[in-house]
Amino acid sequence: MIPRSGPAVAGIVTIAAVAFLLGGVLLGEGGRQVRPSTAPSDEGGTVTGRATVWTCSMHPQIRMPGPGKCPICFMDLIPVDAQAGDTLEPRQLRLSAAARQLAQIETAVVRRGYAERSVRMVGRIAYDESRVATITAWVPGRLDRLYADFTGITVSKGDHMVSMYSPELFAAQEELLQAVVSAESLQASESAVLRSSAVATRTAAREKLRLYGLTEQQIDGIISTGAPSEELTVNAPIGGVVIQKEALEGMYVQTGTRIYTIADLSTLWVLFEAYESDLPWLRYGQHVDFTSPSFPGERFEAIISFIDPVVDAATRTVHVRAILDNASRRLKPDMFVRGTVRSRLNSRGEVVDNALAGKWISPMHPEIVKEGPGACDVCGMPLVPAEQLGYASSTRTNARAPLLIPASAPLLTGKRAVVYVELPAQDGPLFEGREVILGPRAGDFYVVQSGLEEGERVVTNGAFKIDSELQIRARPSMMSPDERPGSQSKTETPGPGDSSVASNGPFAGSAHGGLVGLFDRYFQAQAALARDDLGGAESAFRAFRSAVSDGLLAAGPGRVSSSLLDRLERSSSNAAAADDLAEARAAFYDLSQAVIELQGIVGNPMPRSMYLAYCPMARDYEGASWLQTSDRIANPYYGKAMLRCGEIQATLPGTPERSTDR
Repeated sequence: MIPRSGPAVAGIVTIAAVAFLLGGVLLGEGGRQVRPSTAPSDEGGTVTGRATVWTCSMHPQIRMPGPGKCPICFMDLIPVDAQAGDTLEPRQLRLSAAARQLAQIETAVVRRGYAERSVRMVGRIAYDESRVATITAWVPGRLDRLYADFTGITVSKGDHMVSMYSPELFAAQEELLQAVVSAESLQASESAVLRSSAVATRTAAREKLRLYGLTEQQIDGIISTGAPSEELTVNAPIGGVVIQKEALEGMYVQTGTRIYTIADLSTLWVLFEAYESDLPWLRYGQHVDFTSPSFPGERFEAIISFIDPVVDAATRTVHVRAILDNASRRLKPDMFVRGTVRSRLNSRGEVVDNALAGKWISPMHPEIVKEGPGACDVCGMPLVPAEQLGYASSTRTNARAPLLIPASAPLLTGKRAVVYVELPAQDGPLFEGREVILGPRAGDFYVVQSGLEEGERVVTNGAFKIDSELQIRARPSMMSPDERPGSQSKTETPGPGDSSVASNGPFAGSAHGGLVGLFDRYFQAQAALARDDLGGAESAFRAFRSAVSDGLLAAGPGRVSSSLLDRLERSSSNAAAADDLAEARAAFYDLSQAVIELQGIVGNPMPRSMYLAYCPMARDYEGASWLQTSDRIANPYYGKAMLRCGEIQATLPGTPERSTDR
């Protein structure tokens, strides 16, 4: 474990003091400390009126028949009335008003409401692939003139782009003129077969020229003049900007050779990257507010039109595409953007938006939204109600809203979530432990799938103290319901043939590699902040966030709690989305506290030593700790301004890499 000092030591002392005080107040029924009552016996001795055992407030597994010292920490033992509370259920606890006040127990009502959360993403602007056209040579020939002679020029639909000479095209024009003359000369013929044959030949000659790229107007012009044209003019199929010019005047080209690529910039795509944990909060048709460094202080809006069905194996992110109306042409492809999606979930885990209630949406192009039924302007598919696609709730009331509890209410054990519920009672506050199934976290709240009812009151502050008191009273703890204080843990330990986790704590194999990668990314972020490199820090934070799940899964089940996992993911996500160094350093503090706690659980998996550093001046003199790989201070909270401010508090030896080969 990491040695603690400064604020950390003060916190431990405070916890110990509170535990000692609670031992005197919480243990007695109704808030009174239980003293062993004695009475004279016939033999001149004493006999205990009520059975009392003595335990340690810090180590409740210690059970002694009389007063004394704890054999582990040498604190004074405190009495426990063995008969107290026998009328209560095993996982119930009654407190007096004084005990509740001392333990600072706070509760909140379980309520229904839409779970709301803001999902932050980073991305870039790209061309709308459906509005990109390529001009190619439809026949072999020579490019005599390129009218758009540089990249970036703006053209309109129908503008002349290329003038080319083609022997094949010239011959095809001659065929058409001969077919026209033949058809006209045979109009007076008495043979219907000859007349129909001449007309068919003329039609085929016209179609051949059309397939060579000539418009109907150009074909009619050739017929009216009666002479073939030596030059073919190719027009722009769409309006937009020439983004690629791939040919030069005088070149000979073959059929299919690219000449120009044109992109219509009136509509663009915004390509975001979303983390796996954010997927429950995203859906088609949502509005995304985003900003660009090119236009400080301005906000733009796009509509999600596609969510990639495949997760990127390298970054553990999902590509999200949004449609952007860029009629002003201010935004340009490859600009970096930061987006925010505000989502709300119903009780079935569906993202709903009452702004779309009663609207009709295209299933293939959800950016097409209309007031009534009809056809999609893009693909022609029939529009369907937004409620049918799950984009809106069928009612504007809270009837389908999920149950919500404050995020501080549940105790997360890694596999389970438990809460303490305050039950109505006349003899003083009564609390009962209960296991619940949680849905996604929504900011300061959790969605409750089962285990609670609307209107019940859950403990939001002091739940851990209640659980500790149950352990002191030798009752089942909700944190480990299958174990009693002092019993041997039922957690299985790796056998001699298990190479995934070493029996004494350090990891090997894939677990070792996953944890090394996770810590490496943390150290990259720490070093980047120490040299004031915001871009490098954000890149490292994103890499850390992508590696959290794999790294901790490799560490072995049950080693890291879901609450710590949530802190690692949330703090690294916030740091990756920071707008400046100050915001990044504030998020780095939260990440460091979680990483230091993780190190205390898994040890140092690195092949080299790491160092625990502390700066008393960081965070406006509140102080802050961090880990680094050098024994020379590199302060990430001040960077170059005070790079050497702080001190090394502990050296954490590395774990040599070990082979898992048999």
